Amino acid sequence: MHPVPYDELAADELVESATLFDGHPPLSGHKLETMRGNQSRAGVWSDGAVLCVLAVAAYHKSGDHWAVEIAVAPANRDGRTEEASIRVGTDLVPDRAAHRLWAFRTDQIEAAERLGYREVRSVLRMAGSIPIQTSERTRQTEIGVMEPDDVPSIIALNNRAFADHPEQGAMTAASFTSLVGQPGFDPAGILVARKGERIAGFCITKREESENGEIFVIAVDPIDHHLGIGRELIEEGFDVLRDGGVLTVNLWVDEENEAAIGLYASLGLVEAFRTRELALS
Repeated sequence: MHPVPYDELAADELVESATLFDGHPPLSGHKLETMRGNQSRAGVWSDGAVLCVLAVAAYHKSGDHWAVEIAVAPANRDGRTEEASIRVGTDLVPDRAAHRLWAFRTDQIEAAERLGYREVRSVLRMAGSIPIQTSERTRQTEIGVMEPDDVPSIIALNNRAFADHPEQGAMTAASFTSLVGQPGFDPAGILVARKGERIAGFCITKREESENGEIFVIAVDPIDHHLGIGRELIEEGFDVLRDGGVLTVNLWVDEENEAAIGLYASLGLVEAFRTRELALS
């Protein structure tokens, strides 16, 4: 296995073949976005005939660490290549700085463990059908579409709600604008919950391909926890997605966030996928 010049078409073909084989993309949407926007370090390697490894390392300011994700061509997945791909992938991190490795395939996780990595976090994708009708109850807030003047309050609330989150807690005006400007996002699908003049929470929905959608971000001000505002926002997000023709929805949640998992389960969502974050022990 040796490094070769980056070729976007070949890299896309590797990602597509791995996705079809595994039933899930080998790289997160965030890594693909940073790679194509030249905001991360990416490398590709060949086995002499075709591209066999694509690795991406991106810096997360919120957690002050680098995150590494690696795609390995299905035909090249043996113990030796798995370990080699992790070595070259983590070598993309400058000066071997603090970094985390993300993996969901058993062979890749086992290879990482042989190299001294241990699981430090598990993140779930929960999915299900959108309820035909949301619950009818008195709401704690007034929920409506985001107004342009709401953006600074949304960013501040996000950073309070995700203060300890390694990826989400450092939103800026630039990152917010970049996020909602991507395909699948619509200003009409960004909802805010108001208590009087104050924003108590927000929800960003995303329309994916076909009839699929996502609750991309949902946040409630820490001072308003346990009031049911999260449920109100999700149900309103379901309504927005359903009105846009979406039938199934998914979202991501940390395994440790038991309260959120319980809420999502009560809305009919179940675990559909799990990925793990690993660090050197």
